[in-house]
Amino acid sequence: MLKRVLQIKIPPDEMGQKSMRTLTLDLLRHGETERKGIYQGITDVPLSVVGQQQMAAALARSVGWQKVLHSPLQRCTQAAIQVAERCELPCAEVDWLQEYNFGEWDGRTLSEVYSEQPERVEAFWNDPANNTPPSGESITALQKRVLSGRDALLNAADDHLLLVTHGGVIRTLIADCLQLAPSLWSRIRLDHAHFTRLRFYCDQTQIWPELVTCNVAQLPSQTV
Repeated sequence: MLKRVLQIKIPPDEMGQKSMRTLTLDLLRHGETERKGIYQGITDVPLSVVGQQQMAAALARSVGWQKVLHSPLQRCTQAAIQVAERCELPCAEVDWLQEYNFGEWDGRTLSEVYSEQPERVEAFWNDPANNTPPSGESITALQKRVLSGRDALLNAADDHLLLVTHGGVIRTLIADCLQLAPSLWSRIRLDHAHFTRLRFYCDQTQIWPELVTCNVAQLPSQTV
C-alpha cells in the first residue's frame, strides 16, 4: 500500500489523540448515452434508454453511502438524483467530477477527427500528458482539479460517498492511487454503469490509498 504525506485535518479523539480515518469512495461511471463513437467530453449527451436501465440496475441497492456527488453533465445527474431521493441522501453537483474536455474534438465523431488529424490523435492516445487536443484540457489541469476535489473530501466529515462521474475522472483517481503514468491510463477498462471502489486510510499527516475493486457491476458491502 502506498504512503504519502498530505495535510489531512483529523480531529482528536476524547483522549486528545489523533485517530486514523477511513474514507471510501464508490465511483460509478455513467450509463450508455444516445450518441456513440464521439469524443463526449463536456458535450452534454443524455443517457439512452439502455443507459437508464443500466444505471437503475447498478443503483438498485445502497451499500451504506452517506452522500451522493455527481458531475454537472446530465448523463450523470439524473441517476444520481434518483438514487439520492430513494435512499434519502444529501446530493450535490460538483464541478470537479465533470469529464475531460477534449477541446475542438469534443462532440465530434472519432472517425471524423482521425481522418483529419491522424498523427495528432495517435500522439494523444499514446502520450496524453504531452499531446493535448487543440484547445483541450491538459492532463496536468485534469489531475489538478480532480485530485484537489478528492483532497477536499479527505478533509470532510463523511466516510462513505457515491460519486457518479466519468471515465476520465475515474482513471485519474485510479492512476494516482497506483502511480500510473498517463500513457497507461487507456489500459484501464471502465464499462458503462460499473463501479470502482477506492479507500483511503488517513492520519493527521499521511494517506494510504487502496484500490479495492475496479469495473464491477455490483459492489460488495461497505466493509469489504
